[in-house]
Amino acid sequence: MKLNFQSVTNSRAAVILTLWIGKILPLSAAYRLADWSARQIARRDNSITDAIRSNQWVVRGENSTPAELDEAVCEVLGHAGRCFADLYHNLTNPEDLKTLFPLTDNIRTLIAHCQFDTPGAFVVAPHTSAFDLVLLTLAYHGMNGKVLSYGNPTGGYKLQNDLRAATGLEIIPVRGHDTDDELIEYMRKGGIVITAVDRPIRKKAHTLTFFGRPSPLPAGHIRMALEAKVPVIVVAPQSLSNGTYHLRLSEPIFMQPHPDPAQALRQHAEAVLSIIEGYIREAPGQWLMYYPVWPNVMRNAK
Repeated sequence: MKLNFQSVTNSRAAVILTLWIGKILPLSAAYRLADWSARQIARRDNSITDAIRSNQWVVRGENSTPAELDEAVCEVLGHAGRCFADLYHNLTNPEDLKTLFPLTDNIRTLIAHCQFDTPGAFVVAPHTSAFDLVLLTLAYHGMNGKVLSYGNPTGGYKLQNDLRAATGLEIIPVRGHDTDDELIEYMRKGGIVITAVDRPIRKKAHTLTFFGRPSPLPAGHIRMALEAKVPVIVVAPQSLSNGTYHLRLSEPIFMQPHPDPAQALRQHAEAVLSIIEGYIREAPGQWLMYYPVWPNVMRNAK
């Protein structure tokens, strides 16, 4: 039986241990530990490595050899470890986080959408690079907004949300239509809502095309943006070779009316995913997605 690493790594104990290690270790030692841990995990048959292999097989063109996929898994896990080290080592020092993620014109543009004197927006992202580090540092740079998170979070998820909320960001677990109505009204008044949109939904009936393949990805952000009449903005954190992070930022995608609501939902959702595809292709080893986005291709990525 394969070990379910998601349940282990998302536990409260695992997050607390990672926080402690990240705080006490020098960064150079934390990086070495991250690389060593990545190699150890990648060598084992478990749910996370299987998911990463299948995801990386698709985004790298569906022609990677088993050896190349082994290296891809190590690259993804190693990058994730380094991102956690950067975040947890500097978590209590906003100025150090700002040095890791300095202000740019892109960031100033994004923050300008949070002032309620401009139209609201729905900001969506893939799980690339230091997603939490960038989110927290954006708050320290002056961004405010509501962050949609996994519904009914427990254990490590709840602790991570507590860390996000400590900056002043409002964390909203997805719970249904009441939550949607609240967020729609918030955006109509000029607020921004932020969420990741590349985590597959179990038992979802309808799929969206992503990297040319059907995937059970969410589309609720499109429905809410259509109802609120606000644009969608795609962002993607990326790590640079100098050790800092930056943010890729799309132009606003304005929602266009369509006589068929289902077709409108699909067209806009896939337009957003097309932009995300481009950002992931720029640095596939920084796409930190540990769930199989295309479950039907798992057997191909062996």
